[in-house]
Amino acid sequence: MDTIKDFSQRVFDSVPGYRSFLESQSASIESPFEDLPLQTKQNYLLKYPIEELCWNGKLGNCHLIGSSSGFSKSGSVFWPKRPEDESKYLDSLEQMLINNYGIATDRTLIICCMALGTWFGGMTITAALRVIAASGRLPITVCTPGLNLAEAVDIYSRFYTNFAKVLWITNPSNIGLISALIMKKGISVPPGSCSFPVLGEYFSETFRESIAKRYGHEPDAPFVVWTGYGSADTGDIAVETAATIRFRKYIHADAELRKRLFNTDDTPMILALAPKAHVELLDNRIVVTKDQLVPLVRYNTGDEGGLLKKDELVSVWGIPKEILGNLPDTVLFVRGRASNSIIFYGTNLNVQEINQHFLGLPREMAYSGLFTVRKLEQDGVSVFVFTVFVEDLGDGTLAGRYHDTLLGYLRGQSLEFEAKYSNLTRSIGEDLIRVTVEELTAPTGAIKHRYLID
Repeated sequence: MDTIKDFSQRVFDSVPGYRSFLESQSASIESPFEDLPLQTKQNYLLKYPIEELCWNGKLGNCHLIGSSSGFSKSGSVFWPKRPEDESKYLDSLEQMLINNYGIATDRTLIICCMALGTWFGGMTITAALRVIAASGRLPITVCTPGLNLAEAVDIYSRFYTNFAKVLWITNPSNIGLISALIMKKGISVPPGSCSFPVLGEYFSETFRESIAKRYGHEPDAPFVVWTGYGSADTGDIAVETAATIRFRKYIHADAELRKRLFNTDDTPMILALAPKAHVELLDNRIVVTKDQLVPLVRYNTGDEGGLLKKDELVSVWGIPKEILGNLPDTVLFVRGRASNSIIFYGTNLNVQEINQHFLGLPREMAYSGLFTVRKLEQDGVSVFVFTVFVEDLGDGTLAGRYHDTLLGYLRGQSLEFEAKYSNLTRSIGEDLIRVTVEELTAPTGAIKHRYLID
C-alpha cells in the first residue's frame, strides 16, 4: 500500500490537472506532504476539464456519472466513478442494514425519500437497495418515491401492516414532514416499527431522542436515526457506530463536558473513520486525501470538525473507559459546513444551535423540525426572514411567539448580536429579523435542506 507521500507522487505522475495545479500554486511535489497546497472546488475541481483530473487524463473505466448536491456558479458539478470506487458499497450497505435493523429476519419495507436523478446520494443507495432486494436473500421490499413525500406516506399507509419494520431513508429535515403527513392521515404507527437511516445533514442528539420517543423506541435507541459522513466529491469518509452514538449520548447528557470538549451548547456528529480516506484537520477544517477516479490530495471539504483520541479522552478529559468501550482509537467529529451560519452584520449565528432552540420549545408551538432562512436586500438593508414550518397554525399567534423567542434566544447567546441588533434596528426603524410560520404541506418536501441561506 502507498504511503500518503507515495500516493501524492503517483497522482502527480499520472494526473495532468494536479501537475497544473501545483504549478499554479508555485508548489513542488518534492515538498513534504503537509506543505502541499489544499485543493478546493474553486481552485481545482472547477478549474480544469474533468478528464484532466482523472488518472492518466481520461475517463478510463468510468461506469457511472453523477452530480454533486452542492450549488456552483458554473452549474452542476458532475462526477465520474469507476467500479472499484463502489466495489464494497453494496456489501457494506447490506451488512449495515442487517446489523443495525435486523432485516435478515424481519420483513422490512424500505422507503427511499431522497432526491433521485443524478444526485449520488439518492441514486447510489436506491440502486444498491434494488439489487439487494432483487437477490431474494433478505425479506425486504423497496420503493423509491424520492421527494414526493405525500406519495411516500400514501405507500406507507397502504402497505405498512404487511411488514414488521419500515426504514425511511431520507434527509433529517424530512422526518418532520413525514411525521406530519402520517399524523394528518391518522395512521396509528406500531411502536418501534419505524427507523430513519439518514444522510445529507447534521442533526442533534436531542433530535434523535425526540424521534425515538415519537416512534415508540427506547429513548437511547442508537439507530432510530443514523447517519454517515461523506459527499459526491469524496465518497464515504466516516460512519456512526453503536460505540460512537453511545459516546455522543454520554457527552450530550453532560453540559459541562460538552462545553470543555467542543465549546458549544450542542454536540457535533461523532463518527468512525472509513479505512480508505486519509483525514487531516487544518484550522478546524476537514481535509481529505483519497484514491478514486478523480483522486484527491489534501482536498478541503469546507466542513468543520476535529479528531478525538481515545486515550486522551480517558487521560485528559477523564471519561470512564467503560463509556468508550470499543470506540476506535481515533474518531472524527463533524460540526457541519464551516459556512453553515447566518452572517448577521458580521456576527455568526449558528443555524444548528437555532434549530436546537426551536426543538426545545413547548409542544404547543408545534415545531416540525424544519425552518428556512432567507437574506433579503431592501434598499441596501439586509433583512433575515425565517420561515418556521409547524404542524398546526393554531390561533394565529405563532409567528409573533416564534419571533419573540428567537430574538430572546439570540440576545442571550451573544452580547455582540444584542448590541448590533438593538442599535441597527433603532437606527433604521424596522425589524431586521422577521418570522413567518407555515403549516407543513406535501410540496414542502421539495426543500432538501433545513436551511436556505441566500
